[in-house]
Amino acid sequence: MGLLAWIQKQFGIPMNVENESNHESAPAKEGVFKVLRIQPTPNPDAFQFILNGKVIEAGTKTFDSPDDAGEDPMAQALFGIFGMQSIFIKENFVTITKANTVGWHTIMEKIGGAIEAHLHFYEKGTDATGDKDVHPVLEDFIKEDFFTYNNDRKTEVINALLDVAIRPALANDGGGINLLSVEDKTIKVHYQGACGSCPSSTTGTLQYIEQFLKEAIHPDVEVQAS
Repeated sequence: MGLLAWIQKQFGIPMNVENESNHESAPAKEGVFKVLRIQPTPNPDAFQFILNGKVIEAGTKTFDSPDDAGEDPMAQALFGIFGMQSIFIKENFVTITKANTVGWHTIMEKIGGAIEAHLHFYEKGTDATGDKDVHPVLEDFIKEDFFTYNNDRKTEVINALLDVAIRPALANDGGGINLLSVEDKTIKVHYQGACGSCPSSTTGTLQYIEQFLKEAIHPDVEVQAS
């Protein structure tokens, strides 16, 4: 990759790819993925690598350490690059989060090369949820009865609310959020992708999520990030 191409990608300038909008709406032909552009996120240590096609059928996929990589060839290759912290996959992008001790200019080209060489299509993510599951849950939801629900039902409701109001916005910034548990009035979540080490994720973003759930569920709920 030449310097001009690297600059184009780093600053989100589309590369010379025909029918880019068409490529991003469906899986790439023959499983061959190309990085169309690279764009920043609110987290200075995370960038989104936008691909030429859908890379995961549903949900998201996260690798938080080399141990998580398992037999996945792309994750193995990326964690072989010094400074890698996490990999987050959703729709048609891969978000890479690095250590703040490493400069992007030293690893950006290596990351792009590893993604293009090893990325494969994922049939399903670890937390796949679809719109078809959201509306029935919320249509039947009675706010005043929330604390009478069992934990499975509480989890369904909270995930549906996150799907509708929170996850789309986080995805636009290259991140996501996973619901870990619901314990009485305490809701525990885990940030994914760019949100994981973003300075605002434990302050402004968390406060916004908590306020939203207080209004949607009950004023006494508390949201904790871990």
